[in-house]
Amino acid sequence: MPESPRDNSGDKPEILVITGPTASGKTAFAFHLAKTDPSIEIVSADVQLLYRGFDIGTAKPSAEERARVLHHLIDILDPSESFSASEYSEQARRVIREILARKKTPVIVGGSGLYIDAIFHGILQSDTSSDAFTLARNRVKGEIATQGFERMHAKLKDVDPELYLQIAREMNPLRLQRAWEFYYATGKPLGQARKERTDAFEYKPRIHLIEPIREALKTRIENRIDEMLAAGWMNEVEGLRKNGVTVDMPSMRAIGYLELASVLEGQLSLEAAREKIIVRTRQYAKRQVTWMKRYRT
Repeated sequence: MPESPRDNSGDKPEILVITGPTASGKTAFAFHLAKTDPSIEIVSADVQLLYRGFDIGTAKPSAEERARVLHHLIDILDPSESFSASEYSEQARRVIREILARKKTPVIVGGSGLYIDAIFHGILQSDTSSDAFTLARNRVKGEIATQGFERMHAKLKDVDPELYLQIAREMNPLRLQRAWEFYYATGKPLGQARKERTDAFEYKPRIHLIEPIREALKTRIENRIDEMLAAGWMNEVEGLRKNGVTVDMPSMRAIGYLELASVLEGQLSLEAAREKIIVRTRQYAKRQVTWMKRYRT
């Protein structure tokens, strides 16, 4: 049973965080705890659960499950909306404080390590309007245009290995640009600078890390993808497309949605899409495991 946040000799009180790679059983474990402690409310730390309409392919808790245990930060965005880690941190902290004010127990559940870190450690704020950042931005845009995303991302590994891993999770061009902008403007890796930020939360995380055996996780991932497809994932994607969701929207970065959209457009067979989704999900899980090594005690 999770303990309520508490003070220990002046130390920060704790908030329980249940995390682990995709398909590791985080949600099931959280529901098991909630059965023993009805005061628990779940704060999602999963970027893919933010978007309305993206349900089956993100393994979003069902309406019935959310009726049993109150969830926060799920279904708060339209598919076209962007949402930064800084915005997430602000909202998550507000929600946690509200839960505690109602004498309930917040439990953070999710596999987005950047979001978990943003809650407790904050996000670095910089004056990106300065001349140094303007010059850096122009330089980066030119280099990405001439050298390409893949090469600029590979080069980042030597300069800022932490940001290299973070960007690899979603292959997000904007994050790559920001990482190089910061480095060129300040001479410091953005990943290192974030460790030095001062806007820390008044609570600290008590991490419960779920780490399945690698081969077992591979099997769980494949089985879950097959279950999602059987549950109507393709129909969900078709419905999203009919409702105006385009492939360039932020919500479509969720693994599997672009692949299934390609099936609908006749560019991929369903079997080929399934294999691509399995590979991408396993790669994502591997990156999550690497990120989460810092949580081991």
